[in-house]
Amino acid sequence: MIEKGRAATLTHTVTSEDLASAHARGAGERYPDVLSTPALLALIERACADALRDAVGDGQLSVGVTTHLHHLAPTPPGVEVSATATFRGIEGALYWFDVAASDPGGPVGTASHARAIVERSAIEARAAKRRRAE
Repeated sequence: MIEKGRAATLTHTVTSEDLASAHARGAGERYPDVLSTPALLALIERACADALRDAVGDGQLSVGVTTHLHHLAPTPPGVEVSATATFRGIEGALYWFDVAASDPGGPVGTASHARAIVERSAIEARAAKRRRAE
């Protein structure tokens, strides 16, 4: 069992792969050279998963289920951004976290994130069935 208030912090230096501009695919798509919201979300998910690590058994893993994210400020390449996930509590099968992200300039984002603990083989089998549905 994970105790309420347990926290985990992950830090990441923003690279060119993390930039919003790296997500442009089509002609005319233009995005800034700053930390993308998907990259911020990935850091948030990893911080929550790290805080939940001791509750995950053999053959299990945690998966993100829902996120309410506010991306508040741009972070440039080469700058470290940190996300601290604090366990809020359990609602049904969901483990809820409050997350604060920041860089040296101050707050970058806040989030409420829920994860579930699942059997790895079961979720991968469900995914494989979706491939056959094509």
